[in-house]
Amino acid sequence: MNSTAILQLPPPGYVVGASRAKSPFQPPALQLVSRNRGYTILRYKSTATEEPKVNLQSSSLDEEPKAKKNLLDKASNLLTNILSGGQLGSMPIAEGAVSDLFGRPLFFRLYDWFLELGSAYKLSFGPKSFIVISDPIIARHILRENTFSYDKGVLADILEPIMGKGLIPADLDTWKLRRKVIAPGFHSAFLEAMIKVFIDCSERTVTKFEKLIEGENNNEQIIELDLEAEFSSLALDVIGLAVFNYDFGSFTEESPVIKAVYGALFEAEHRSTFYIPYWNLPFSRWIFPRQRKFHSDLKVINNCLDELIRNAKETREEADVEKLQQRDYLTLKDASLLRFLVDMRGADVDDRQLRDDLMTMLIAGHETTAAVLTWAIFLLAQNPSKMSKAQEEIDSVLGEKRPTLERIKSLEYIRLIVAESLRLYPQPPLLIRRSLQPDKLPGVQSSQITIFLGSAERI
Repeated sequence: MNSTAILQLPPPGYVVGASRAKSPFQPPALQLVSRNRGYTILRYKSTATEEPKVNLQSSSLDEEPKAKKNLLDKASNLLTNILSGGQLGSMPIAEGAVSDLFGRPLFFRLYDWFLELGSAYKLSFGPKSFIVISDPIIARHILRENTFSYDKGVLADILEPIMGKGLIPADLDTWKLRRKVIAPGFHSAFLEAMIKVFIDCSERTVTKFEKLIEGENNNEQIIELDLEAEFSSLALDVIGLAVFNYDFGSFTEESPVIKAVYGALFEAEHRSTFYIPYWNLPFSRWIFPRQRKFHSDLKVINNCLDELIRNAKETREEADVEKLQQRDYLTLKDASLLRFLVDMRGADVDDRQLRDDLMTMLIAGHETTAAVLTWAIFLLAQNPSKMSKAQEEIDSVLGEKRPTLERIKSLEYIRLIVAESLRLYPQPPLLIRRSLQPDKLPGVQSSQITIFLGSAERI
């Protein structure tokens, strides 16, 4: 039996639940709070009811009473013993109830087990067995030194109905081919043109914030704004214009496509934690209401992408990569990545593969971008001196000038802020890999592996 490995990043030492959760990897909700004296502060908002327990003693000396196992838990243990032959080895074992898969994001429960059992432990739920890893040496072995011994396993199974053979669910060989096709589109002329898109969308966001602050000053009230939601809208609009030349208008109204995108994300979250893959049953899309909604959401997204691809193909101007990269993208009516890919591939373009690639950018791109922005602002709000230093660099490099690609490259301190935010709160905070053959992990022997990848600083 193949093994699944989960590479996990433990959250920072103080962990609270998110005030709203679109996905298990949701950043905290942040509030933009301005007061009538004219200054603006950021506040961290949480509806968490408990903090994770940090156990500094050996679990053998400080055991908690075990929860009474219900029938579903007993069935899960029976399946585990049958499928594993009863030989689970000497690695610490997380004894989880099936209910651990529901309620709060599974990521927090995995973190609790990390605190209790260490950086490598086994986790089994019925037919699914995992090794959860938070050790950087083991993670490097799996992701870099022995890459071809693993595939994306459960992750690919979950995402393929949404993203097809796109970059994220693709196996290594397919990923190399897809990346080779897409990479030429991200050339310097395209990136320079996209800076204008980024600025225009960002200015809409800033204008909205300024109006809220102005209204708050006039009414002497505190304005609270969920910045993660605002950054998500910003990222969606940027991706829509940069990749598709399509304005989602997320700041003014929530289009049916946006609702469908979040519906697909909710279903991906559901499938990643649900105990039995009932969605694989025959006729499940007609039997279960949530599956009907999921397929309806996919249809909305696919119809939108198909129309955009069709329009791009009808107006294509076929050319080779070199000529395409020499275009004046600053003056083009349509400087999108979709336009580049269609013109580059010409009549040979594979609509399905192109749609899968675009779907991946749409679904995966905006959530991760919004999360990184939220965490970066959160960290700056906790460190006012760093916030001041960042502002000083922006004033020095940009002043009143509009950003360009070269000027942005000069924002070295801002780049370090983003890099540090990603180090502390990587997006996504976990990866899943499945072993294709028996492998000797550094310090661990296993034929089945699921991996969560984390930062050494968190261990």
